[in-house]
Amino acid sequence: MSAALDYHRTTNVPAEGTDEDEERTLETRPRPFKEYGNAARAPLETSVAGRVLDDGAGVIRSRGGYHFRGYSSAGALYPVEAYVVAPEGLYSFDALDHSLVPVRAGDLRPALAAAAAAEEPARAGAIVVLTGIHARTGWKYMERGYRHVWWDAGTMLANLLSLAAADDLAPRLYVAFVDAAVNDALGVDGTRETALALLALGPNVEELPPRDFPDDTLLPAEAGARYALAERLHEASALADGAAVRAWRHAPQGAEPKRSRDDLVRAIRRRGSVREYASGPLPREAFADVLAWAEAAIPADAPPVVRQLVTVAAVEGLAPGIYDARLGLVRELGEAELRERVGYAAMDQDHPRLAAANVFQLANIEEVVDRLGERGYRWAQLEAGIRAGRLQIGAFMEGWGAAASTFFDDEVSHLLETDESPLLMVAIGPRS
Repeated sequence: MSAALDYHRTTNVPAEGTDEDEERTLETRPRPFKEYGNAARAPLETSVAGRVLDDGAGVIRSRGGYHFRGYSSAGALYPVEAYVVAPEGLYSFDALDHSLVPVRAGDLRPALAAAAAAEEPARAGAIVVLTGIHARTGWKYMERGYRHVWWDAGTMLANLLSLAAADDLAPRLYVAFVDAAVNDALGVDGTRETALALLALGPNVEELPPRDFPDDTLLPAEAGARYALAERLHEASALADGAAVRAWRHAPQGAEPKRSRDDLVRAIRRRGSVREYASGPLPREAFADVLAWAEAAIPADAPPVVRQLVTVAAVEGLAPGIYDARLGLVRELGEAELRERVGYAAMDQDHPRLAAANVFQLANIEEVVDRLGERGYRWAQLEAGIRAGRLQIGAFMEGWGAAASTFFDDEVSHLLETDESPLLMVAIGPRS
């Protein structure tokens, strides 16, 4: 059996089951950030990536010892780190300190371009490299936490892509690359911390003065539990050389849609996990616009594999029921029945019951793996996260509330009458 299919089936949550480690303790909760102590810092303006990262992935508020960032992360565990590869050297993004930590001097762009088997990254103004640390989400979600790593990376990327497009940085996402080469370039071990994606931003148009780098800022070591199924899948989905990268790669489907930067930043800073909604309906035209953005092309080297279905309980002019992403009716259901079934499928939570609409990201995992190999599983989860992230930003841009959720996997498929697997879902409703 493929490692992806084995992992996916094993980590599905059955009805009345749980996706959480019920024996975890707060004493073992992992830190959600790397800690660099007294290491030197550089201002965000050092790189074209600085403002994009700060507005899209930085800490926006803190409360009760918890820090909240501008993208969705279950349990505020934040398993994704961001590095900036600039012409003069490598930086780590410090989301809490709102700065860049110089790690080592030297232009790594040619090495990353070679790893991605593409020429364009070598000419980028900066390359943001996202890495994942499963132990952070594994503390709560165990093996299934590997899915959360990709969802978090996707919701972060929804912010970064949209902000970069607003800044005319022509963002380009690379998910096909030689894993070992990228891990080695960053100095991460490839097991406890693993490269997830490369985001190339803009041409290198400005020569900055030389910057002093430390001889070598050590990346804080990652600890915590390890998860055999996820590690097997990650290893099986790695690409070994440039030929494998070129064979896997697909042409991008289009450019990132451009939206108002000010509106994006306001929405990202307001965004949170809103779980209480007013009883009124969503306006149909505005909801359709949010869905259209969620459906728009992603400027990535991978084909779309995710489709979205919508359960509508309260949208102006629409009967309660199940709809496609263009709001074409698939099947009518009574509102009371629909709300109850959605709430139960979403691990018996109230906010999907209360929401005016719930949007599900789905994929036929067997077809994805058959078409794109084991690496296709990574991309399916990442694509779902990007589309879910766009939905959340779009909802807050309209003044609504939204929250992502997980679910009893088979119950969602039964509700939607599909053989596809749910990957993520987002509840949306008017603010109460």
